[in-house]
Amino acid sequence: MGFPVALTRGGSPTVDLMVGDLTGSATISIQVKTSNWAWRAFKKKPENNHWEWDVGKKGLHLRSENIFYAFVDLRWVADKPARPDVFIVPSSVVADKFGPNWSRYMFWIMESEASKYRERWDLITGKLSG
Repeated sequence: MGFPVALTRGGSPTVDLMVGDLTGSATISIQVKTSNWAWRAFKKKPENNHWEWDVGKKGLHLRSENIFYAFVDLRWVADKPARPDVFIVPSSVVADKFGPNWSRYMFWIMESEASKYRERWDLITGKLSG
């Protein structure tokens, strides 16, 4: 995509990657969440099929128009390599899914919502090219 990317220092509590435009006038932050197999299929109720990731309590408060999540499903199967699924989701969408007293902060993407987020790099490039 042609944008410079930097890893944040280890232990950064909010973001994993910083991405900027070539002029240095626009930046966004990306929080990466990865799972070996995030897909959950329900044979008896396929309308409940979804991907899920544990984002932790910070998912409730991490909200900015310039912060995005990259949810990665590695889809690891020992003898069948597959291309990972990557979902780009604005931080406000993630934060809006949670309540303040949840015991676990799991973010789900329903199969019916997949096209809104799968490989939506344009959500990031639009912020940097805007």
